[in-house]
Amino acid sequence: MQRALTAQLANQSGLEVISFQHCDCLVFERDGTLKMFAPHSKRVLGGTAQDRIVIGDLLVIFDSDLEPLRSPSKRFKFANFATYVPIANFPSITESSVIVDGVVDEHFFWQVRDLLMALPSSKLQWHAKFGEDFFTRPLIDRCIETVRFLRKGS
Repeated sequence: MQRALTAQLANQSGLEVISFQHCDCLVFERDGTLKMFAPHSKRVLGGTAQDRIVIGDLLVIFDSDLEPLRSPSKRFKFANFATYVPIANFPSITESSVIVDGVVDEHFFWQVRDLLMALPSSKLQWHAKFGEDFFTRPLIDRCIETVRFLRKGS
């Protein structure tokens, strides 16, 4: 279901899809750093089974952390990533994330893009914004710090 939703969103938005072992992601930037969104859908509370919204995580992975799976697979795995951020931390996105007749409001993609583009694009930039020890911190601490940064409006 996750891979089908990602393909549907990619078709609507024209974004590239990259496949990993456990999920597919929409790629918003690919320049040494992959800035991606891993979408999932969730049933709307009080709605029917067809009433769904898009939820998911922003993911930032450095190209050097990508490993292709064995041939003939076109999927990748990653051992590490810079950060992840559940979009549930940004309630303003929810309104535009409703799936209506298989389509999501274009504003949703703009909001996700704005969040991802506000994040640094290189390890040097990450160190400058978050400190030299950022990548040695526990993943949850990196997530919290990234959410705090994005909520401030970068």
